[in-house]
Amino acid sequence: MASKIIPAAGGIVWRKAGPDGIEVLLVHRPDYDDWTFPKGKADPDEPLPVTAVREIAEETGYRVRLVHPLPEITYRVRGGIKQVSWWVARPLDDHSDFRPNQEVDEVRWFAPRAARKRLTYSHDRRLLESFEDLVALKAHKARTLIVLRHAKAVPRAEFVGGDADRPLASAGHDRAKELVPLLTAFGVRRVVSSPATRTVQTVDPYVAATGELLEVDDRLAESASEAKVDRAVEALLGTKRPTVACTHRPTLPAVYASLGISGPVLPAGRGLVVHHRKGQVLASELI
Repeated sequence: MASKIIPAAGGIVWRKAGPDGIEVLLVHRPDYDDWTFPKGKADPDEPLPVTAVREIAEETGYRVRLVHPLPEITYRVRGGIKQVSWWVARPLDDHSDFRPNQEVDEVRWFAPRAARKRLTYSHDRRLLESFEDLVALKAHKARTLIVLRHAKAVPRAEFVGGDADRPLASAGHDRAKELVPLLTAFGVRRVVSSPATRTVQTVDPYVAATGELLEVDDRLAESASEAKVDRAVEALLGTKRPTVACTHRPTLPAVYASLGISGPVLPAGRGLVVHHRKGQVLASELI
C-alpha cells in the first residue's frame, strides 16, 4: 500500500545584516530539541503558499511575503511521507509577535554559515545551500508579477449586453474570494486589471480586503495589440512592488512573449507567479 502523503510548507526567511550580509531565521522545537526552518502541515484544501505564510507567522511571529520558490523536500515521518514545499520569504516589517510556546520555544537569526552549523537535519542544510545559490545570483531579491486570468464569467450566450460588461458567474465570484489569501501570500501591493467587468471583479475582493488602489489598463484588454501588451508588461516589470495583472485567455500569449517565456494556458481564475529581476524571469509557478 502506498504511503500517505502529508503536504506541508515553510520558508527560509531572511533579512539584511550590515551593509553586505544577510541572516536567516531558525526555530527551536523543544519536543524534538532541534533547530530547523519554520514550516508546518497544510490545513484541508489550503493552498501551499498560504500554508507557508501562515506557518511562518505561527511559529515565528513574523508576517512575510513569498519571494522565490525553493526545492521541495520529502522525508518519512510517522504516518507517511511529509512533502514540504519551500519558499524564500521576507518579513513585511521588523515586528514579531513571537511568544515561546510548547511547539517553538526560541526563534533566532543566524548568518548562513552559523545556521549551517546549528541546523539539526541534513535536508535543511541542503535547502540552505539552495538558498545560498540564489543569493549568489541575487535571486533572493526577486520581484513578483502574478499574471492572472479572470475567473469564470457568465457565458456570452447567456448575457445581454456588450462583452466588456459581462460579469463573473457565481463560481467566478467564489474563486475571486479564494484568491485573496493567495495574493496576500506573495505580498501583492499593486493591482492592475483589464477594463472588462469580469477582470475587475476578479481582483475586487483583494482590493476590498487590502485597500490597495485598482489600476485599469486597457493595454491588458482582450482586444489589445501585441505592441500595447508589450508596453504594459514593460511597465509591470519596472515596479518594485509585488504586482498582480488580471487579463484574458486570448491575451496571455502576448504577455508571455513580452516576458520571454513559454507559459501555460491558464484555467479561469488561475495565475502564473513570475519571479523576475532586472527584466529577466528567474522562476515561475502556478497558483
